Amino acid sequence: MPPRGGRRNGAGRKPGSGRYGEPTRPRRIPQSLEPLVTAWLAAQADRTGGLLPVAAPLKPAGVRRSLLRPAVRVPAGFPSPADDFFESGIDLNEHLIVTGHEAQTFLVRVTGWSMVGAGIHDGDEVLVDRAIEPRDGAVVVVARNGELSIKRLRLAGGQVTLVSENPDYPPVVWREGEDWHFWGVAIRVLHRL
Repeated sequence: MPPRGGRRNGAGRKPGSGRYGEPTRPRRIPQSLEPLVTAWLAAQADRTGGLLPVAAPLKPAGVRRSLLRPAVRVPAGFPSPADDFFESGIDLNEHLIVTGHEAQTFLVRVTGWSMVGAGIHDGDEVLVDRAIEPRDGAVVVVARNGELSIKRLRLAGGQVTLVSENPDYPPVVWREGEDWHFWGVAIRVLHRL
């Protein structure tokens, strides 16, 4: 009788036969971060012909402090001599991230035009806070069947619907048996001019 368990010659996936064309190593990740890691891997695969997800995570937003100096007040109307002064500076983390939520706030890059009506364009970066509870009307990042998506959440009559802010994209209604995880709530959009 052959031995059971352990390493066997010729067993397992052949090196270089997987999706990335090279040997792989197993890694353990927290379940809550699985959509983030999956989306990041998909974004990397895009460089070699894979599909880029709707929201490709970049990095935790509160990793280091960023201070821009000097901050100047610029009036959008008629200038006033009294308003011509410098402030001490603006810390973007303090300005953009909810205090106490630094470790749960991430920056994601959006691809596609389904949220253009909400002011979120292709290529924009969105700050997503995982510590905020999703509510009706919030713009949320959802892991739907393993793929990240950013949409407006609608809760009505016990039904969960993800709505695009572009009439060219139909709403997505949650169906029994689908795997949905609310990954976080969008709190800011960074948009290039």
